[in-house]
Amino acid sequence: MSISNEKVKLDEVLKFLFSTSKKVLVNLLNGIFQENYSSDEVKLSVSNNEFVMDTFDTLRGDVFFDILNSESDKISYHLEFQTLNDSTMIIRMFEYGFKKAKELAGNNNDFKTIYFPKQKVIFFEENKNIRDIIKLKLVFPTGDDFIYSVPVMKYWEYTDKDLIENKMYPLLPLQLFKLRKELEISRRKNDIGKIKELSIKAKEIASIIANESKELFKKDEIVGEDFHKMLLAIQNLVEYLNRNYFNDENLEEEVITMTKTLYDPEVEKKGEKKKAIEIAKNLLDILDNETIAVKTGLELEEVIKLRNAMQTKVSN
Repeated sequence: MSISNEKVKLDEVLKFLFSTSKKVLVNLLNGIFQENYSSDEVKLSVSNNEFVMDTFDTLRGDVFFDILNSESDKISYHLEFQTLNDSTMIIRMFEYGFKKAKELAGNNNDFKTIYFPKQKVIFFEENKNIRDIIKLKLVFPTGDDFIYSVPVMKYWEYTDKDLIENKMYPLLPLQLFKLRKELEISRRKNDIGKIKELSIKAKEIASIIANESKELFKKDEIVGEDFHKMLLAIQNLVEYLNRNYFNDENLEEEVITMTKTLYDPEVEKKGEKKKAIEIAKNLLDILDNETIAVKTGLELEEVIKLRNAMQTKVSN
């Protein structure tokens, strides 16, 4: 599997994961960039990631977001994803940043200041040569110089628990991708035993991440469509690993079955719960809490909360 094909696969998966709901994406940006946005107070949009060069070639970045806060200030964010270390990455980040800054400035020919987006590079595979910050020294004809720097997120240092704690939920399925480097080494050595061991580990990771996603869905941290996309990403990554390393004819089907048995019942259960809540709201004016709980199947505490919320809303 070539590096370019790995990049294509990673891009495909990230398209799923970076098209999740606004709340999830705002939390993700908070975690990656150490921000503190509330999804209820800002507008978020995915912005243009393609820039036409003077040569008419297209410079294409990975993901750009715009955040519009209550003060009507727009802040742009840029993420790049790398599987391997690349010494030219900082040059590309400068190009991306400059092109986005020019785009944000618009067609005003009088501008004297342009604003670069906040940027970060996420490296997925462990490499001791990757620093916490990548830097580029710009030297001007006057002799003045400036250090342009971009912070780095070393994904391999994050466990699934770390990602959940920091609410970086869309990055959870990429825990599977952390196996790729070890698998590549094992394939070169023709270590069949190790590859088999990693196949079992991949299935365990897929199950853990899928169940963690289910819990996030149950807690309303993610919505049904987010849950579905995360499960699709898990399936996609398992397929990639299997077809390039494991060649286990049962693995993909087992993972698909596992994710389906998690998704369908949970989504159905969540839908039934929403219906029960709506019915309960309609009964608040005519029945007592205990009777509503019996008729809807809701817990008594849930009915009491609904009544208190309704009374608060009326009093306001």
